[in-house]
Amino acid sequence: MAKFDYSRQDKYFAADEAEKTASYLEKKAQYWFKNLNTHRYLDKLRRSWRAYHGSYYSDGHEITLGGETGELTNLPVNHYRNIAQHILTMVTSNRPAFQARSVNTDYKSQVQTQLANGLLDFYMRDKRLEKYLKKAVEYAIVLGAGYIKMEWNATSGEIYDYIMPEELEEDIAGYDEDDNPLDEDGNIIEPYPIYQGDVEFTNLSPFDVVFDSTKEDSKQLDWVLTRTFKNKYDLMAKYPEQASKIESLQTKSDLQYYRVYMNEYDRTDDVPVYEFFHKKTESLPNGRYMLYLDADIVLMDTVMPYRKLPVYRITPGDILGTPYGYTSMFDLLPLQDAVNTLHSTILTNQSAFGVQNVLNPRGNDVRVNQIEGALNFIEYNPIVAGGADGTPKPLNLTNTPPEIFNYMQMLEREMETLSGVNSVARGNPESSLKSGNALALVQSQALQFMNGLQQSYIMLIEDIGSGLIELLQDFAKVPRVAEISGKSNRSKLQEFTGDDIESINRVIVDVGNSLAQTTAGRVQMADNLIQMGVVQNADQYFSVINTGKLETMTDGANNQALLIHAENERLVDGTSPVIATAIDKHAMHIREHMNVLADPELRLDAELNARVLAHIQEHIQLLQNTDPNLLAMIGEQPLGPDMGSPIAPGSVSGTDATGQAAPMDGMVAPPVQGTPNASLPQPAQPPIDPATGRPFGQ
Repeated sequence: MAKFDYSRQDKYFAADEAEKTASYLEKKAQYWFKNLNTHRYLDKLRRSWRAYHGSYYSDGHEITLGGETGELTNLPVNHYRNIAQHILTMVTSNRPAFQARSVNTDYKSQVQTQLANGLLDFYMRDKRLEKYLKKAVEYAIVLGAGYIKMEWNATSGEIYDYIMPEELEEDIAGYDEDDNPLDEDGNIIEPYPIYQGDVEFTNLSPFDVVFDSTKEDSKQLDWVLTRTFKNKYDLMAKYPEQASKIESLQTKSDLQYYRVYMNEYDRTDDVPVYEFFHKKTESLPNGRYMLYLDADIVLMDTVMPYRKLPVYRITPGDILGTPYGYTSMFDLLPLQDAVNTLHSTILTNQSAFGVQNVLNPRGNDVRVNQIEGALNFIEYNPIVAGGADGTPKPLNLTNTPPEIFNYMQMLEREMETLSGVNSVARGNPESSLKSGNALALVQSQALQFMNGLQQSYIMLIEDIGSGLIELLQDFAKVPRVAEISGKSNRSKLQEFTGDDIESINRVIVDVGNSLAQTTAGRVQMADNLIQMGVVQNADQYFSVINTGKLETMTDGANNQALLIHAENERLVDGTSPVIATAIDKHAMHIREHMNVLADPELRLDAELNARVLAHIQEHIQLLQNTDPNLLAMIGEQPLGPDMGSPIAPGSVSGTDATGQAAPMDGMVAPPVQGTPNASLPQPAQPPIDPATGRPFGQ
């Protein structure tokens, strides 16, 4: 383990001794939560958490009685969770499409880019990264911010090999008959296993993350402190020298004040584990990482192992001038309380007076037992007192003023307005919205309202993707196998190490437009693509409807572009043959190969000119000699009969048996390099444009 360098120690807390730094961080965390509690931010988080889980009048989902004597009937109707769930679904329903970016644009880097994209998809699918991303978004919607801690776990995965450390080699006194090393007592010395290691994800709530509260932007943070919980007995076994101190630590059950969910009856042996990450700065050139349980129990103190802080944050918005997160769900808390109150008022009235009462004037001789049951023949004395009829009449006390129902509906609309989740998104569209286009437009407007949260979601995925690639580059030194999904859902098992993706420097995310994220919008897109002739079969149509993506219709063009890119590199390099086939997209190849000679410097290379023009001529001859029916099937325009001599048998891409460029129709053989007084090549006849049948440029 690398030792932390204290030689440059100053008054900065992060450069102080381990115990002093841990003590400072303990106080910093206490002040952090006291400050949040003073401003009632923690209370807001707890109220939002309770509302999201339907804990209004009790922890159970049931009708309860309230008031001084139980005269009120409490009925919660949880629009709060319904709206939050719709926000979560709209933001995360479509799996993001990763696009890795490499430092260079050469063919090797492009291949690494495809591998990186496959690895990112592998971690999203097989390693359940998508689950952690959605959980972080859910925290952000309900609690204002969500976090993902992404670290390298060196003891994860399968054992790759064993190593004998130097300290164990000194204890070797001999070997047994199987060549196992033995100590002085004859016991076998077990070598240390080397694991493959892997990336580990952890979701954190705002109660588990502390950082510099004086920063107005979370992107400016120099350090972050996180808290997770682990069984203290596991820690005692791993760090036996600290066992007595670990056993006396407060458990998770004792930290009710610092948790979102509090239950005094919960008992556990988990204790808090704190990790302090400080990025590399001028004051700490190597950064710093500390793992501790309290100020007296520092388990690890070393340099920062990562390029950046491994804690990633998402929030719908920030409280201006502070690093604290804000969500529109906070604004719905009082409205939800009002909705519950009105529903409870109506139910209280109905439950109290819903059973029919009879108003019976005195003196009419009608007794109670005469109106029990049904089909009774009742005689009564028609007393007229003060002009009133003496007939028994129902006493109706269940009428609720219509203003209550109107106001309740208005509150629900206000909640939808403030959250941006309209009635269409909630599956209850207004009667005036009948067409699919109208429904898609209204729903896409709801998605646009959530643009702040969606942008934060995209940035979170991009940061996670870039950080994931960096972790694999830095720590994946042992070969590992991943199931890589390629184009058209083709998948394969591929072995890789961090060196295989060394050219990747960042990851961007494409989530598509808002319209493509709605079912109605995707149907409209598919119908339009049919009219344009882009969709060729039912599989493509349903692919657009289900995903809103067009990859299945662009895979061929992308593969052709990669092929041409690799061929252009080989033409410039001149060390490998470039072969044209009858089923190439010849017109596309010719246009792109021309770009090789668009560079004024490269155009001066006579051999390069010959190679490029010879390969272009090869495509032209294939357009002239290939079966026209085949060309028509692949969308290529056949040319007239070949007026020149065909390529010599056995030659490849315009090269003769010696590997030198062979003259093609309309071309002059290039001079041999190094020949004295070699003349410059004569201007070659331009190749034929297959689209027009005439020379290029005419």
